[in-house]
Amino acid sequence: MGFAVGADHGRAGVRGVACLAAALALLCARPLRAADLTVVVTDAAGHPVADAVVTATPEGSTLPPTAPPVPLVMDQIDETYVPYVMVVPKGGTVTFRNSDLTRHHVYSYSEAAKFEFVLAPEQIGQRKFDQAGVVALGCNIHDHMIAHLYVTAAPFAAVTGQDGKARLTGLPAASTTVVAWLPRLKPGTPAPQQTVAASSLGGGPLTMVLPPLVPDSRQAQDPDHGSN
Repeated sequence: MGFAVGADHGRAGVRGVACLAAALALLCARPLRAADLTVVVTDAAGHPVADAVVTATPEGSTLPPTAPPVPLVMDQIDETYVPYVMVVPKGGTVTFRNSDLTRHHVYSYSEAAKFEFVLAPEQIGQRKFDQAGVVALGCNIHDHMIAHLYVTAAPFAAVTGQDGKARLTGLPAASTTVVAWLPRLKPGTPAPQQTVAASSLGGGPLTMVLPPLVPDSRQAQDPDHGSN
């Protein structure tokens, strides 16, 4: 009798240890979540900068590239690309839509993607982007039309608004590298980056100051200006 009772307790103990080990393994497999991170991008004079791409890559992350909240559409309205800067997850597809009453000849000579196609009014075209990098867009019919696609494998990315702020949500509690990029960076100038300790995530906003920038001229005729 004593042996039987002891054997039952032993099996229960083994089962308990096994359950605990499984729970710990599941906990380790699921990254701990930290509070959202707000990044403020400014120029050297402290003014907020719009249209800056902010990416965050946690140390040791195996998360997939950031997923867009809505379909990626690069529109053409009043002979202007809308938006001016777009984040594209590596492997993502962008729809190019011509909402004008005139034709557009979309093209890019960037290293990350070389392509071109003509869009009649109300016509759309699509392109998949498999290589990370900056894709500068132009129009062979309207030289003043310029836009930039920032193709990235980073699991978290956003574009700053007029207030210079970008909000990154759901970051795991890990040391994280944050990078800020803007089309107006001088050619050859590396994008600024900062490492945020896991303990600092969820605190106050992170401010990133850009180096001296080239003028914000949307009339430039070289769409590859500022691309990598």
